[in-house]
Amino acid sequence: MYEVLDKDIIESELVKHIPKNKRGFKPKVSTLSIVNAILYKLKTGLQWYMLPVKSFIPEFDYSWNSIYYHFRKW
Repeated sequence: MYEVLDKDIIESELVKHIPKNKRGFKPKVSTLSIVNAILYKLKTGLQWYMLPVKSFIPEFDYSWNSIYYHFRKW
């Protein structure tokens, strides 16, 4: 798996500043996985459509559009 930062650092420093959903469905994917994918994209500089989403979220059929949606929303 691709990891940019340690999971503990992401949880303690970054996830607490991300707004939570007030309405709608509960997210199926952990915020930690999404943040890690976004950080990987920002660190490597690759295009959104080339993001290896299956490496970050193997249990769900997520696409790069879903990761980009969270990036734009936050």
